[in-house]
Amino acid sequence: MKDLVEAMTDENPAMRPTIEQVVEKFEHIHASLSVIKLRSPITSKKDPILFTVFRYALQVARTVPYVIRRRPAIPIPS
Repeated sequence: MKDLVEAMTDENPAMRPTIEQVVEKFEHIHASLSVIKLRSPITSKKDPILFTVFRYALQVARTVPYVIRRRPAIPIPS
């Protein structure tokens, strides 16, 4: 994702990808990630372990209703 964001925010507009290229790259990134990875919280390896455990617990509590309802981690437009 970092490379995609950097390309999209290039200072030179001529160097930025088209929306079609962005969508294609995003779909490729989305397809390469597991469902667990898509639903995992963003954490830093520098965070204290207690903070990380707390953050994961909150994420599980927020995610369970969506999993039960079989909602995708990232909605796909129809």
